[in-house]
Amino acid sequence: MTRLRKHPWLFGTLVALILLVLVAARTVSESRSELMTADAYDQSGEVTRAIEHYRRAVRWSFPLNPYPARAAAALRDLATALEGQGRIDDALLAWRSIAGSSAATRFLYSTTNPAREEAQDEIARLMAAHQGTGFDVGADVEQLAAEHRALFAKDASPDPFWGTVLLVGFAAWIGGLVLTASRGFDATGRLRWATARAPLSGALVGFAAFVLGMLLA
Repeated sequence: MTRLRKHPWLFGTLVALILLVLVAARTVSESRSELMTADAYDQSGEVTRAIEHYRRAVRWSFPLNPYPARAAAALRDLATALEGQGRIDDALLAWRSIAGSSAATRFLYSTTNPAREEAQDEIARLMAAHQGTGFDVGADVEQLAAEHRALFAKDASPDPFWGTVLLVGFAAWIGGLVLTASRGFDATGRLRWATARAPLSGALVGFAAFVLGMLLA
């Protein structure tokens, strides 16, 4: 512990690694649980509940976590099967779950996501092919599909600037707390305001930036 106090960067790195491991373990555990629940509902014929839990599994996305991709593949297979059965509304729900949950996992920037793009294309195709009565009656199916795809193209991606603010704010927040813990107290555990003031201020500013980034990214 004395060594960690003398090297706050080492303490901060250790804390960051522990947090990373905890987050990774949580995402793997939750996505696996949601996938198993969805499979059980799918096998029992409760399609709506299965789609909901597959969607939740996809949202627990994290690097090297295999379960979100498996859930997205299961949703794709389910959507195809439902369309073959003529259950267009349920098929649309499955495709929308892929598109929505994939979009929710975007962060600093929007990379090419084949699963999301495929889902958007299928949603556009199904909505165009099964357009209800209205002023678009008689319109060309391909034209309607193109219009739906154009709406998807307007989907706003995360703002890289505010995403960076979020990351920097989080680092400043945690770093400030680490420095406060390592330098802001004397041997008896009492707060030393002279040395704690700067890191505490940095932690507060970092937390504010983190919250602002979360709201605007």
